Amino acid sequence: MRIAFVVGIFPAASETFIINQIVDLRERGVDVEVFAFQRGSGEGISDRARGITAHYLDMPSNKFLRILKAIPKLIRLLRYPKILRRLSVLHNRFIFQAEPFAGKTFDLVHCHFGTIATGYLIIKDIVGITAPIVTTFYGYDASKIFQEQPADVYDRLIRESSYFLAMSQNMKERMVAHGFPADRVRVLPVSIDVDSYPFARREPAGKPHILSVGRFVEKKGFDDLFRALAIVKKKIDFTCTIVGGGPLEMELKKLVDDLGLHDSIDFRGYIKIEEIIQFMLTAHLFVQPSKTAKNGDME
Repeated sequence: MRIAFVVGIFPAASETFIINQIVDLRERGVDVEVFAFQRGSGEGISDRARGITAHYLDMPSNKFLRILKAIPKLIRLLRYPKILRRLSVLHNRFIFQAEPFAGKTFDLVHCHFGTIATGYLIIKDIVGITAPIVTTFYGYDASKIFQEQPADVYDRLIRESSYFLAMSQNMKERMVAHGFPADRVRVLPVSIDVDSYPFARREPAGKPHILSVGRFVEKKGFDDLFRALAIVKKKIDFTCTIVGGGPLEMELKKLVDDLGLHDSIDFRGYIKIEEIIQFMLTAHLFVQPSKTAKNGDME
């Protein structure tokens, strides 16, 4: 079986679940080919990503280099007449997005995130891919997107995607409320290989050590965690390791300083999941806050 994975950024430290799906499918004999709209930095990437290559759909920022690279891609795409309708200048992004799919056939196309799937539909049109589509929704694509985009943002995807996967019953209910057919939405949470997380007995000795992992965005609730820890600090001393990064990093670090927690909280940035598991083996408590952001973004 041949499956195309269409993703936003690859590899991404915050999306280990996609790496695991690729590796686990390949170990079961499935031929998985990865197409990504953006290149990941490689920071904190799981060891399981070794050997996974991807076709990147981005284009050079330099105009001259963009045109130079577009010419052979355009020549290859000329057998698909629909590309001509979308060409106004040679640096048109659709050349770079569609060319990696040219001449390929798949049994299934799995789009990760609803917003990525809507972008894939244009590529599908250009090169005439007929493989059925499955779309997995993970969070913002089934929450804040409904507030920021027109009501019909997913209308075409609803018509053309054969199946939809949601992380929870609540997410499914939100999707159905926005026009997704209930019989084509299946709840399938991201899971883990339990054997990869060995049991370790915690002994109540020394300072309590806390661990929290996530992207530094509002919905992850790190600000609430730090304010709560400031209250705890008045009664008991502790240490806390924070793994992750993101747009709110400077704001969160300032909050930690303002709350007088800089001696208790250690920011480690993005690290491999294998290293996170080692932190888990020594932590007394794992805390995973979550909330709905002001823009509607939620898990």
